[in-house]
Amino acid sequence: MKCIFRYFDDFVSAVFNVDDDRFFKLVEEGCFSKMLSRDTNLFPDVVLPLHYITICWDMILNKYDEWHEEYKPIVQAKKLANDRIKEFFITECHENMNDIPFGDYTDYFLCEEDADAYDCIGWSKNELMKMGYREMDIDLYCYAATFDFGLVMRLLKDGANPSVIFCDKTDCISRIVAESSFLEVELQDVILSKKPYEGDIKQGVSDLIGLAAHKKLYRMLLASDRDEVKEDRIQ
Repeated sequence: MKCIFRYFDDFVSAVFNVDDDRFFKLVEEGCFSKMLSRDTNLFPDVVLPLHYITICWDMILNKYDEWHEEYKPIVQAKKLANDRIKEFFITECHENMNDIPFGDYTDYFLCEEDADAYDCIGWSKNELMKMGYREMDIDLYCYAATFDFGLVMRLLKDGANPSVIFCDKTDCISRIVAESSFLEVELQDVILSKKPYEGDIKQGVSDLIGLAAHKKLYRMLLASDRDEVKEDRIQ
């Protein structure tokens, strides 16, 4: 077997660019080891398993029917290529393909990484409550902004409303949509073409993790919002 440490970058590039041909060629050449699946060695202070990249792409590409008609075949082809790589990690490496602990990576994709949750709105909780906002809705906005999925889910189950519009004219869902759109633009060459990503691979993977986290949060908030609308209609 070849020295696997020489192939970290090649495998990261193949998986990140959803280049299944390149990935399996490297495997056939004997360049793969399970060690490569355990850590991409991209980040100095946190482990990022290689198969996490395929999970991120799955979250982004599995709703290919939601893209504009002209892009659907391209995104679907990317999804199928990612599925083939993902299947390798399942069958050959026996990796668990459950959700990623996004909280471990917020330092790399979250703009407000050093800010208190309530700095995301611009007013203190007490000020907003005096304006008439419910505490749980304030908490939901703030913890959604810092990707605390556990607290977000708990608040949604308690009845927090993701559609509440705050003083800055935004709500949870529109904030997530805006950031997702920005990250999609950053990654559009990878998503919508076969052209390899030309930027810094660490930044590209950071954007990918961020986009997947935004997609997960958006679907969580949207599902809750739809359920709330359904309940209102029943009543």
